[in-house]
Amino acid sequence: MPLEAIQNDYTGLLIKQYDNDNIYPLLPLLSLEFPNWTLDKINNYVKIVISKKHNVSGMLVAQNEAMYYVGLLIYTFQHISPELIGNTKKNQFENGIVVENLIASSPILQKQVFFLLTESIAKIAKKNNCKFIELPKIDETYELIKEKYKNQITHYNNFRIFIKLN
Repeated sequence: MPLEAIQNDYTGLLIKQYDNDNIYPLLPLLSLEFPNWTLDKINNYVKIVISKKHNVSGMLVAQNEAMYYVGLLIYTFQHISPELIGNTKKNQFENGIVVENLIASSPILQKQVFFLLTESIAKIAKKNNCKFIELPKIDETYELIKEKYKNQITHYNNFRIFIKLN
């Protein structure tokens, strides 16, 4: 289910689903995440992500008031064993969203961008009956996320973390 654009007045950022296969406006962000990839490889990856139905994968972007892209989040819907998020149900898989890539263009705005993108992906997850969000390993850039979800975060082998959704 696609995300309706959300304007955040606190930061002036607009969070929305990216459905355009024109990667050039996103190239500075994508080049940060994939510095060793060719333009063709980045282009093919984005096309695969956005060409899928919104219940398979997608991309959220954060734009500032000048309409520059300052962040992006690439996600996929997946099923995992419930033990990974602390549930004891056996032989049942849980639906969730895995954040594959989370990028911000500015270290100054990074915490806010990550937080707003995570908040937006949580809304998508809840609309799709997902039980968890999987994020890259938490570090200091996830401070706002840690504060809000502190009672819902479970760690998984210090590589990825899970936010259990209520």
